[in-house]
Amino acid sequence: MFIRAGIVGRPNVGKSTFFNCLLGRTRAIVGDFAGVTRDYKEELLDLKNFQVQLVDTAGLKSSLISEQEKTINRYTLNLINHLNIILFVLDGRTGVTFEDKEIFQVCRRLNKPTILVINKVESSVIKQRFFEEDINFFGLPYVIFVSSAHRLGIEKVFTALEDICQENKLESIAKEGSNFDKKPINIAIIGRPNVGKSTLVNAIIKQKRFVTGPEAGLTRDSNFVLFDWDNDFFKIYDTAGARKKRKIDNSLEKESVKETLKAIKFSQIVILVLEPDELLNAQDQKLASLCEREGRAIVFVVNKSDKIFDKKFVDEKLKKTISKSLPQFKGAYFSYISGLKSIGLDNLRENVMKAYSNWNFRQSTSNLNTWLKEKLDKHAPPTNNEKRRIKLKYIVQSNTRPPTIKIFTSHNGIVSKSYKRYLENSFREDFGLLGTPIRIIFKSGDNPFTFSKH
Repeated sequence: MFIRAGIVGRPNVGKSTFFNCLLGRTRAIVGDFAGVTRDYKEELLDLKNFQVQLVDTAGLKSSLISEQEKTINRYTLNLINHLNIILFVLDGRTGVTFEDKEIFQVCRRLNKPTILVINKVESSVIKQRFFEEDINFFGLPYVIFVSSAHRLGIEKVFTALEDICQENKLESIAKEGSNFDKKPINIAIIGRPNVGKSTLVNAIIKQKRFVTGPEAGLTRDSNFVLFDWDNDFFKIYDTAGARKKRKIDNSLEKESVKETLKAIKFSQIVILVLEPDELLNAQDQKLASLCEREGRAIVFVVNKSDKIFDKKFVDEKLKKTISKSLPQFKGAYFSYISGLKSIGLDNLRENVMKAYSNWNFRQSTSNLNTWLKEKLDKHAPPTNNEKRRIKLKYIVQSNTRPPTIKIFTSHNGIVSKSYKRYLENSFREDFGLLGTPIRIIFKSGDNPFTFSKH
């Protein structure tokens, strides 16, 4: 197992900036106000002699007001219990506060190796604010002044981590047969705010990994978890809810949406979570269309299905809406689930694997050309503007993920949209390619496999 080192402290001391700085890349969203991080993030950090699982945690609070703050505190405190090393972060500009001391006392009781990191120290003037009695209060052997924004003092942090690993004889060796060596299937779980995306991920992995609650917008950043789901290895992205563009009124939410879009690009399968009371509204359709443009397979999921009174009505409405508004996903797989009660997850996994298989579809050239001949015999291409009938000469599969076919034509490859749609629908139906985009490229030219006689 990997050594887990967690970055801990009150809100807005620069924990996520410090996390990004240690990794050498932007992995966590940062902001100029408290409470940006809610779900913890984990990334593997390679030191000279050790591998450390670096964890960015949500800011702890000693005085709690809302139920949301209490929930986030509980999640974070539970996480700290499972750390090997604590990186306790203070804000060098504000100095040690009463809240810092209260939170540290909670961490001290856990008796874990701890490094005191005083962040935002860009100059000696800021450093002088820390009196000896302040530092002595913590009683730690490792006290490091850093500036995450300017990468100052970071090498000292790496050295301290190395020293602690050696002194405490911590081992960073993965168990034999670990799935970390396997390439995971990437899934992005997307949807509007408060449809139950985080609850669904928690239900799949059977642990309370992501913060959930009745409030919309609890998840602010896309985050992932690696998970072995019935002997297949997955990387599951939980994403922030995507609202209509005109309703996004702050920079943090804009960053959250960017991270959601990035998660779609990194994924192979997208699970679009829907509300049973408002199936596939305009925003859902935009998200589905984006997945199609990005070439991602999709599975539609109706969450909170335990609250559906007439499932047959919902079923017919969903199929009708997909057929009318998202014809590219006609016949796509959809599952009825309850993330809160862990209902329908076996069916969801089955549909995910079917969509993944279709997304990886490959067919032999001879079978494709037999199929094309049948389609041409049934419905020949229309004439072009010059009243000349277009000839479809040959077909090859040029790519998978998603399935992409290239058809060589006469007359500069000008094929009407209606005929292209006919071929696409036939290709999807005849080969059973549900839930995945299909790309058809028309190219003028001769059969690429015909050799010249000259």
